[in-house]
Amino acid sequence: MMIDISLETFNWLTSNYGKINGNSFLDARENVTHEIFPDKVIIGSNFINCATYQVYFTNDHLHVTKFELDNPLLEESAKMVHGDMTEEDQTELQLRWNTMVRDLQAAEKLQNSGNARNALAKLYLNIFEEDQALELIDELPSLVKPAPTAVWEELAVALQNSGNLVEFEWSDLTDTGIYALNELEPIQMAGIVLDVPTEEEYEEIIAADDFAKASLEFVNQQLKEHDLKIVAIGTVLDEFQAFTCLPAHDGKLAHALAHLTELCLVYLY
Repeated sequence: MMIDISLETFNWLTSNYGKINGNSFLDARENVTHEIFPDKVIIGSNFINCATYQVYFTNDHLHVTKFELDNPLLEESAKMVHGDMTEEDQTELQLRWNTMVRDLQAAEKLQNSGNARNALAKLYLNIFEEDQALELIDELPSLVKPAPTAVWEELAVALQNSGNLVEFEWSDLTDTGIYALNELEPIQMAGIVLDVPTEEEYEEIIAADDFAKASLEFVNQQLKEHDLKIVAIGTVLDEFQAFTCLPAHDGKLAHALAHLTELCLVYLY
């Protein structure tokens, strides 16, 4: 696999965001931090060996240097050493790089818009019934600050007032969280009762590589015939998370997710 990082994108990133002592960028989906310098970028990973990838150019030639813990089991006693790039490392680096560039470009576009109201209104039309969406749009202030926290405050209130937002820890999702999800308005209106996993199903979930994704897949499999999706949503994906139920028919979910990305909010389903 070839790593696709252009000199043009590298220069845009380092010239606009690079700082001498490093400028930290948090990947809110993976909870991974990257550091941007004027002459290099250090990309973090969520691998157990805490692999990082130092990216820089000489003239127009891309260089990538990998560092990793020599023995993650030693925890604080482990040392960072040079490592060889594997195909898995290349895939991780490309994914984390693309996500960072996309998120920073979206943040620039949102900030340059000067007002997030129109983008938020488009999102409302894809997650609420039309009459309700128009009412909620009318209630929006004339100026919504083009920042993820401000946008999320407006959206969270709209979802909460519509009975379509709950918050709990990820670890509760397959237990008490199921009962909280059953109280969401779209679930209630559809007459659905989500089941908690059996002991065998729970063992499969915790054995998965990604507990959060496996848990949501278990829940959403029960909603497949109803064109609904439980979506984790917010400014970050964190231990304590907000969840909502979104319509998945007629392309509404795809459009909603695109608008969430435009608004620099994160999601998982």
